[in-house]
Amino acid sequence: MFLISTFFLYNGQAAEEAVNVFYHYTYEGSVDIDSVTDPAMKASILAQINHFGQTPKQLFLKAHVKRRIDRKLPPHPLKHSSHLIPHEIRKSSSPITQIVALYDKILIAGTNNLLKPRTYTKYVAWGFPDRSLRFLSYEQDRLISTHENLHGGNQIQCASVSHDGQILVTGADDGLVNVWRVSKFGPRALRRLKLEKPLCGHTAKITCLQVCQPYMLIVSGSDDCTVIIWDLSSMAFVRQLPEFPAPVSAIFINELTGEIVTAAGILLAVWSINGDCLSMINTSQLPSDCILSVTSSTFSDWQETKWYATGHQSGSVKVWQMVHCSDPDSSLSKSGSGAFRVLNLGAKEPEYRLILRKVLKFHKHPVTALHLSTDLKQLLSGDSGGHLLSWTLPDESLR
Repeated sequence: MFLISTFFLYNGQAAEEAVNVFYHYTYEGSVDIDSVTDPAMKASILAQINHFGQTPKQLFLKAHVKRRIDRKLPPHPLKHSSHLIPHEIRKSSSPITQIVALYDKILIAGTNNLLKPRTYTKYVAWGFPDRSLRFLSYEQDRLISTHENLHGGNQIQCASVSHDGQILVTGADDGLVNVWRVSKFGPRALRRLKLEKPLCGHTAKITCLQVCQPYMLIVSGSDDCTVIIWDLSSMAFVRQLPEFPAPVSAIFINELTGEIVTAAGILLAVWSINGDCLSMINTSQLPSDCILSVTSSTFSDWQETKWYATGHQSGSVKVWQMVHCSDPDSSLSKSGSGAFRVLNLGAKEPEYRLILRKVLKFHKHPVTALHLSTDLKQLLSGDSGGHLLSWTLPDESLR
């Protein structure tokens, strides 16, 4: 592979000096095998070609364009959180539980609602007296289809949808996680749900769900203080994380790194895709200041990704950075080891520490939704009072 790739970079004398040449009979057009009349010579040439193989044809006749190294990346809003300024951009009549930034639009969903990828022109709703689940259009609130008895006589508590919109996962107060295949039928493009498999493992109602299609994961949290990781392709149990000291209130899967971020009470924890605890911390000294929402950076793998934001019952938004234990900054984190003992993770110390970098205060209601835009232009936060805020960096010099 090395010889083939470097062959495109050198030619002629430069190739010889770089010892980047192949046996001459293998080059295209170097010999007309049909014009060779001597049987011994013809057999010899064919043997050489068969032995050395066929050199690929040169694809590029001129040098590649030089990679730009002066590209300016946008500043990370969490990294520069001390400069963030809030602006209220919308007021909803209901609590905000989901925020989606789609091109130049910002879409929100309320309690028991979930915007459906990929176009986000539809949303899923549950929590009705008849215990049904419904598909509706986002703009007109037009009912598309109604689905009853998805969990028998039990009420659905939460839901999540895959990126392609074809897999719907629901969790109910019976502790079951049901995986559904979504399809369209009829002239009105009604939705049909086919049960793929019920996932059994929790013993109390499901409180939060996340589907991560890039890593083929389903992660579920429950009132029984457990988090379970399921395989999306085989729909099988993978592992259960150690039991938490409080019911699980929020889960976030970083689709770039595969990290799983969990919130239970005031405990924030970051896990590898294999279920190893990377770091955890008690985020508040007040047990009542529970974490209600969490997000992380998924911009690109050349930007720093170990930044997290948590939304709290008190109305504050806290910004965290995860640093390696060898970093001098890791000594700033004092409550991580205590949290480890609470979860009974054994003697193994974490590789990282979570450091509180900034507390953003503006909300007067519990922060129930967070979203970091993929272009890193803003941090969006929504609260139970229906207020949607945009936190932006005003100083252009930072960019």
